[in-house]
Amino acid sequence: MSESHGENKTIGKKVLSGALIIIAVSVLAKIMSYVTEAVNAYYMGTGSTADAFSMVTSIQNMIYPMLSIGISKVFLPAYKRHMTLGEDEQANRLANRMITMLLIITGCVAALLMIFSRQVVSVVASGFDEETASLCADLVTISAPMYLFIIVASTYSSMLHCHNRFFGSQIREVVSHIPPVVCAILLYKRLGAEMGVRAMAVSLIIGAMCRLLIELPFVNWNYRYKPDVSFRDDEFRHVLRKLPAAMVTAGITQINTLVDSMMASGLGKGAVSSLKYATRLTHVLSGLISAAVSTALYPQMVELITLNKRRELSKIVTKIINIFCILIIPVSIAGFLFRVPLISVAFERGKFDSASTEATAGIFCYYCIGLLFGAISSLLNNIFYGHGDTRTPMFISIGTVSLNVGLNFLLSSLMGIGGLALATSIATITAATVKLILARKYIDIPWRSEAFTVGKIIAASIVSIAPAYYISRLIANKYLHLITAAAIGIALYLVMVKLLRIETLKDVVRLATGKLKKLRRKCKNNG
Repeated sequence: MSESHGENKTIGKKVLSGALIIIAVSVLAKIMSYVTEAVNAYYMGTGSTADAFSMVTSIQNMIYPMLSIGISKVFLPAYKRHMTLGEDEQANRLANRMITMLLIITGCVAALLMIFSRQVVSVVASGFDEETASLCADLVTISAPMYLFIIVASTYSSMLHCHNRFFGSQIREVVSHIPPVVCAILLYKRLGAEMGVRAMAVSLIIGAMCRLLIELPFVNWNYRYKPDVSFRDDEFRHVLRKLPAAMVTAGITQINTLVDSMMASGLGKGAVSSLKYATRLTHVLSGLISAAVSTALYPQMVELITLNKRRELSKIVTKIINIFCILIIPVSIAGFLFRVPLISVAFERGKFDSASTEATAGIFCYYCIGLLFGAISSLLNNIFYGHGDTRTPMFISIGTVSLNVGLNFLLSSLMGIGGLALATSIATITAATVKLILARKYIDIPWRSEAFTVGKIIAASIVSIAPAYYISRLIANKYLHLITAAAIGIALYLVMVKLLRIETLKDVVRLATGKLKKLRRKCKNNG
């Protein structure tokens, strides 16, 4: 019993350590992501040029996860198992074969994008007029080589995660935003909209190169990439058999976003870019914690699965779900209520006017509904992939995108562009619910106690945010409005958490404080 507790505590510390590093770097990445969108909004606004560039990034946001996230879900478990069993040489050979294969696949994808860019745009943005579609096709052609750098960087990232080198794997997300920001500030106005947006497409390639180069110094263990085309190895072929399902799952998940963009392209100028800005802000609010914890947890989950420790795995997953609830539920409610000032503070400057704010806020509020379920869904995917089950997430994803498409047609006709966001949230909630039910095959979750905890968190959130909402409305300045609301809401939330005896936040604070104290002691000793 004590040995199991000790192992569980050690894994918990690894997850916490990784999560804290990822959160710290992700804060910078989210800031850079916001700066990128704010700069784009300032120079491009929500016109046809912004729509064309936004569609290029939407295509990237579909292909990138299909090639990288889908790959890592299959490659990382196999690589981590070799590490867990002390088989470093086999892990290195597997990595070389995987990178070689990915370069071949990605090279073909990039070539197809360059050759058939107009056909791709005609499918994904059928609502664009001829001029916008032609510009978008040019941008797709220009930016296509970036995927070669992105895919290698993503594979190295999975390896760094397995070696608990989270800083090296995450810093890439910071530097990748620098070239587009610099390009927009220095070149967009100087070159004019037509050439400036093409320069922005080139900056995406440079950002992808930086994404890879920044990782290389951290890959400093006994490994060096050597091309390896021995694809007939039994283990590699086993990984490849699981690859299509993982890629389909990753791609279909992103197709939800692309489908929204496709539908939005027929709802008037500015609809696509408004949708993108709302999506990015949603990711800033929810993705910081959920992505950090899920990323740090995944290698440790694979280790527990390899060692057949179901009980320890179940405890950790339950704890993480509680953390998601206590952090994301109040953020979701606050985002829904404060949608207009949030969007205004985030983007309203330059060509992004009050009309753009209203349009984007109307989308953002519906995305807030699905924040928690998106985080839980991502976490549960790791459970399936860690057990080598790639088919279950694939079938759920296919059902999810089918539901999303059907709801898009229904709700967009009733609610306009806001219906697209609501459809996505409903589909996300459905997917998470199905995964929770099916995950019982691999983990045991105490459903009654979880439901009781979630009920208390919802009550604490409403009681805390409602007064903050009404009091802050008395303040005209939008910046002071949000600062006042945040101060009141957080203070009341902490009080309510204590009164309702919600232990999860206390556990997080205790663990984080312990980690920070340890770091301070280490710095003091080194100093």
